[in-house]
Order: sequence, then C-alpha cells, then structure tokens
Amino acid sequence: MRISVIIPAYNAASTLEECLESVVRQTVRPFEVILVDDGSTDNTRRVAAKFEAKFTLRIVSQANSGLGKARNAGMAAATGDAYAFLDADDVWLPVKLEQGMKGLLKYPKTQWFYTPILEWTPDNEQSTRKRACSQVSSLRSFLSYNPIVPSTIIMRSGFDYAWENDRNLQEDVGAHLRVLSRGDFPKMLPEATLKYRLDFGMTADAEGHVNKVMRAVAKAKELGHISEKEFKLYEVRKAYELARTYKKRGDTEAQKKWKAEALNKAKTTRVPLGLWLRLHVNV
Repeated sequence: MRISVIIPAYNAASTLEECLESVVRQTVRPFEVILVDDGSTDNTRRVAAKFEAKFTLRIVSQANSGLGKARNAGMAAATGDAYAFLDADDVWLPVKLEQGMKGLLKYPKTQWFYTPILEWTPDNEQSTRKRACSQVSSLRSFLSYNPIVPSTIIMRSGFDYAWENDRNLQEDVGAHLRVLSRGDFPKMLPEATLKYRLDFGMTADAEGHVNKVMRAVAKAKELGHISEKEFKLYEVRKAYELARTYKKRGDTEAQKKWKAEALNKAKTTRVPLGLWLRLHVNV
C-alpha cells in the first residue's frame, strides 16, 4: 500500500519545517510527499527543498487559489494508492502513517479514515489535550458532532472525492457531505495522531469561519445532499460552536447571544440528546 502525503502550503515558512520533520519521523515511510505551494511569497519553497534528500518530494506550484484547489492539485499530482492530508502548520505523531496503513489493510471496504486530534499550542506543550471525537455512523451524526478533520486518509480508487474550490465556502464540508450522502461512511481509527495547532490569531474571525461553513452546507442542501431538517440541525450545531468559542475567550455577551440563537433554532428541529445536553451544560 503506497501512501502519498499531500501538504498544501501558503506562506508557511515559519511552521513547515516542523511539519515536514514529523513526516520524516514516521515509523512507516511515505511513498511520496506532494507539497503544493499555493502562491507563497515567503521562503516556503526553500524550506521544503531542504527535505528533498529525506523522502521523495515533489513541489507543485500554483497561483494563490485557496486550500481547496491546493489539495485538489495535490491529489492530481499524487501517484500512490491512498492520500494522507497534512496542513503545513500541523504535526503528525510518528505512528500516523503506520496506524493509517493498518486501517487500510484491516478495513478494505472502507474508503476513508480519520482520527481524534490533539489540540496544541506550541508555546505551551502542557496545554495539549485530546479533542473528543466519535464514529460517524450516519449523516445525522456528522451534522450533530462534525468530528472529521483535514488530516484524513483517503483511498485513491473507487472514490469520487474533491475539495471545494470556491474560496467563499469552507473547503472540506461540502466534500464530506457529498460523500456521506451516498452512504460512504469513514472509519475512525482510535489513536490521536495529529497535533492540531491552535492559533487564535488565525481563528479570530469565528463568525466569518462559520459563515463559510454554512454557505457550504446551504450549497449541499441545494444539490440535494442534505434535507431541510438536516440543514436546520447543522445551524443549531454551528450556533453552539460559536457560543462555546466565545465562552473560551471570555466574551460573555457574544456567548449569551449565540447560546440563545442555538436554543431558539433547536425549537424547530429534533436535536440529539448529546447536543441538547451540551447546549445546556457546556455553554
């Protein structure tokens, strides 16, 4: 089984070396590493070039087009049997590809895999914590808990998977919903093998991010991938996430606003017990 690692990068010189070192340390060697330089204006390409002797590395360059197009370009360039995605500011634990390889061999009928993640602040390693994650067994469970992260492993054959190219839409949500609506459910592998960098400077515009997500979900509804009821459930989920985000930041006014929004939207749709409890306890 040959795994192609795909890393989109835009002005990632400050984090890319640590990211690529985590690929070097893998207990299972990748078949190839495809780095997609998405129009960087810093030293991203120079940092990547230092690793050419450490594994088979190909650098694909394109004009700045966004994360979705960069990942799609990486898939088009890859020649392995499976794709493993890694963002240029994140880090893998050494067993990431080994666990993925075992999953691919153990579950040959499953086309894609994900794992729990470790939320990580580089300046404070002690703050690293595992984010709760659950198995996606239905479209509704995805809409309720949305556990899938970009560092998925996807089989190349027999699977129509493409990331969203429209930069006004969140690039992964539409892809996931399209695949899930066909009944192609992923397998959650048990061990957290991705260190997901928390950078509040990058995620300060929480509402802007949620708006991109909801536009992607609205498009999925228009395409018939989800129903109106499922769309309303996701609205509850994203309002809850905003309330939780603002609670973490200590913004009580915004927290109360989005909690009220979530509770109000929950009145018009059937909400799973777990999400209902989170709304009343966590925020």
